[in-house]
Amino acid sequence: MSKLKMAILDLDMTLINTIHRFYTVYNRVRRSYRLCEIGFKEFIENFREDKLTEILNPLSKAEKERFWKEFRKMYSNFISPYDRPYCGAKETLRYLKGIGLTVIVSTGREAEPEKILKELRHFKLAPYVDEVYTIAQQDPSEEDLLFSRKGILALILRKHQVGGDETIFVADYWVDMEAGRKAGVITVGVLTGLKSKGILKKHGARYVIKGIWELPNLLSKCFSLK
Repeated sequence: MSKLKMAILDLDMTLINTIHRFYTVYNRVRRSYRLCEIGFKEFIENFREDKLTEILNPLSKAEKERFWKEFRKMYSNFISPYDRPYCGAKETLRYLKGIGLTVIVSTGREAEPEKILKELRHFKLAPYVDEVYTIAQQDPSEEDLLFSRKGILALILRKHQVGGDETIFVADYWVDMEAGRKAGVITVGVLTGLKSKGILKKHGARYVIKGIWELPNLLSKCFSLK
């Protein structure tokens, strides 16, 4: 087994619980398309079942794609008062740095990395992060699935000259698991994004844990760290 050298971590619903921000932005973009807002209970049910695109009818397929691209540009415009790092997020980042890994935060938000760094500073997570990458830095042709960051993952590996078998990618969404599998990295799914273990496994998760707080235990049990 290769020694781990790098950890790439998703931001929303992996390191930080931004479900209320997601709800707010989703409804703001709905209004811009003259669609009615939905209540939080309906939102959570559709978020869990991955049907938030489905309920954008009568928008066309092209309009739905534009909807999500507008959504991800708007996501960093504010911080919700309900946003919080998950329990153990800071401790996990500190652990990763302590065992000598390069720690990267990658996000599907379409924003400048400095905006993400500002948010990480706000939540006191920035001291444990080496670099930030966003989907805005990815060649659009690499996005074979909406929100896929396979191009960003490949870019990070090339830049740091690290192999996929030396890199873990921790995220909450099935598209992330697909991207990680295609990029050849070790994928770790977290259940805090409300997607099932079965769905994450089906799309390429090698490991699934309850949340970021379980990552140190997983690494100490299953990986070479020396």
